[in-house]
Amino acid sequence: MATPTRLFVPRAMAPYMLAGYFDATQCEVRVWDEAFHGAMLDPALFAWPDMVVISGLTAAFDRARQLAAYCRHANPRVITVIGGPIPRALPGICADVFDYACMGDVEEIASLIEATLGPDAVQLDGAPRFDLTAPKLGLGFVETTKNCNFACAFCSLTGENRAYVAHSDASITRQLDAMGKVPIVMVLDNNFFGSNRRSYEHRVELLGERWRSGQFRGWGALVTGDFFKRPANLELAAKNGCIGLFSGVESLDPEILQGFNKKQSLSSDPLSLAQACAEHGIAFDYGLIFDFARQTIAEVDAQMDRLISDHRMPLPALASLAIPIAGTPMFDEAVQSQRIMPGVLLSDMDGQKLVEWPQDPVEKVVPFFQRLLRMQGRRTALARHVVRHAWHWRRHLPIETTLLSLVRPLHRFGPRIGVGSLAQMRQSWREPKLTYCAMTDRPRLAYQPIHHMPDRFRADFEPLVVTDAKGALTDTFEAARTAPLAQVV
Repeated sequence: MATPTRLFVPRAMAPYMLAGYFDATQCEVRVWDEAFHGAMLDPALFAWPDMVVISGLTAAFDRARQLAAYCRHANPRVITVIGGPIPRALPGICADVFDYACMGDVEEIASLIEATLGPDAVQLDGAPRFDLTAPKLGLGFVETTKNCNFACAFCSLTGENRAYVAHSDASITRQLDAMGKVPIVMVLDNNFFGSNRRSYEHRVELLGERWRSGQFRGWGALVTGDFFKRPANLELAAKNGCIGLFSGVESLDPEILQGFNKKQSLSSDPLSLAQACAEHGIAFDYGLIFDFARQTIAEVDAQMDRLISDHRMPLPALASLAIPIAGTPMFDEAVQSQRIMPGVLLSDMDGQKLVEWPQDPVEKVVPFFQRLLRMQGRRTALARHVVRHAWHWRRHLPIETTLLSLVRPLHRFGPRIGVGSLAQMRQSWREPKLTYCAMTDRPRLAYQPIHHMPDRFRADFEPLVVTDAKGALTDTFEAARTAPLAQVV
């Protein structure tokens, strides 16, 4: 949809961290997050920047290329930069499309700013520009570690093979100072717990000091399943202001978890984890991944029946299809097993469309998945579960958390109403109906320029096709992910 999804948590913070490396006294910086702000459809915005820095998940490559084309058309002198997972997975095509491709962390933008805009334009300490995040919706954000110490088969971090490291105290302090006073803080780490217990305890104490000083009323973080194997970890978090934890349960089937190489979640039963958290006044959330290449409709249906029939068990905060992200072990295995469907676009790999051949017939899986995302056929049971769940845990959790547990599942699984600018709502209304299958879905309206573009930009509005008519990787995609970079930062 072209309209904003402002209630989605967590909110992307990389743009605001990048913005901190531009000297505020020399540079005017604007941030546009298409998930939070909606699609950028105002042509006047494209002529404004001297440099545009774009980042996003791999499936967003086509959109990144479109935005760069709009900026180049409006201002031929603009410097286009791509960073994050996209150039790491697609170094060849990024070298051709963008002026610079940043392969490292956000801190590396500083050297590029100095080289292209001059030494006066760079701010070396890089305090995040949280002042640009308005509206904040009552949340502040901080990152205390980078990457992850596990190697889940579906995760882009596994494909990138980047080391798990903790931020320095100075970096965490800069972020907390820049954030100011907020009601709730979300720790954006891919794995807040990590592989060093002393580091975890130290970072919890840093947050606890700010909590006790009154800077925020509580904080939440994402942890892996091994966190819960030691009760002292949970006790320490609760004593230092933690009020919410998210953990990637991903599946209730041990065989699926083994296939995901997610052994740290083999003992992550949502009920036991929710109870352990509630005893410390902490709300528990988790995500589910449906993998119809390995699971039947009956098996997925049974999982959902199990979840919704026990009101003590929280419903998942996130639910999506397994995505064979380029560069991951899952992608390589799917290609080798010839599981990827023909004619799949890179933008199809967003977790909302079937891109792999399922065990059951496609014509049965697609409508089942569509109903599953909206709990169709389970709406009455959903409402009953939500009320009973909130009532059951009311004595363990704060009143705000109890009320939130009533609203969140209805928002997650209820109908989506997109509200944004008139242009955004008009484009959302005109979008072709989603078919939930890559073989039948039509490209989004973003592939049609919002105004006339010269022929030299035609290729920028063509989708990157992953598989050909036989399901084999296209030559274009092979070149996109294997060719060397022309300019690397």
